[in-house]
Amino acid sequence: MTFKKTVFCFRIVLNCLLVISLSFGANLKASEAEKQEYKQERARIEALRKSFKPGLVNDLKEYEKFADAIQKKWSRRNKEHYARLMLKICGPLSSGTFADDRRHDVARRYALLVLDKSEEISIEMELKLTGHVMTSMYTRNSPKGEDLAQRRKKDVEIRLHAWKRLLDAIDPNWDPNEKLWSPNAVGVNMGLPAGGIAPESIKDPKLRAEYEAAIDKNRQKGQRYSEQSRLRDWLKRYPKRAEKYIVKAYSKPPFNLEELNQYLEMYIADEKTRARIVGAVKNNMEKQIQKMPKEPTMQ
Repeated sequence: MTFKKTVFCFRIVLNCLLVISLSFGANLKASEAEKQEYKQERARIEALRKSFKPGLVNDLKEYEKFADAIQKKWSRRNKEHYARLMLKICGPLSSGTFADDRRHDVARRYALLVLDKSEEISIEMELKLTGHVMTSMYTRNSPKGEDLAQRRKKDVEIRLHAWKRLLDAIDPNWDPNEKLWSPNAVGVNMGLPAGGIAPESIKDPKLRAEYEAAIDKNRQKGQRYSEQSRLRDWLKRYPKRAEKYIVKAYSKPPFNLEELNQYLEMYIADEKTRARIVGAVKNNMEKQIQKMPKEPTMQ
């Protein structure tokens, strides 16, 4: 009886492993298929972009239909692919391709749809997409009053969120001078023959495991170096651009220093940065108030 139970349990475990294996294989195939589909989608967007006529003569409504279909299709799929595709969609909308004044608002809408779940995409995608979340403030058709106030809140918050995420991702202990080995040098450093050697060709299992671990560690170092280097490049330019936009946005009526202070305290830890932004906005507000026509006093 005990033997039969053992066999029965073994069969259950075997079946479970088979199901897991099949499921993993199916997911892997689906992932590869999606990657291929993503590449095809990018090529389709690029082909459409190249087909545009020079000048502000292209049809925005037709482009919107095309973009809406891509947005709907990819919004529930791989979020990084989705973000990259919508960033590519936003490109022509922010350039001299369409005469329609709505083009910037359309780009803003697509960018915000992705940024609604910004934690699910890479930092760099978030930083790039925020550049398309803009509100025109100095044109004849610029929003005013409560409309401007609501758009401003969203524009500023997404910039502050990206700014904070960038700062949090910077590793203060990263050493840009840390030595990185080439794949060949990893083996040479361990006393293996120069010219490169495949791990599977090493017969000693202990040495092979050490070699594979050294290769993996070196690969991780390389990835970290590349990531931290790119993030520091963003740090040189992104905060300046974000600060400039925030100051401009809150320097327009309706003035709301209390709201600005709340956002800054929520996202920016550095007191000097907060003080500098608020000080610039206050200065701009005072200049505008001084220019406003004064009401006649009653005699």
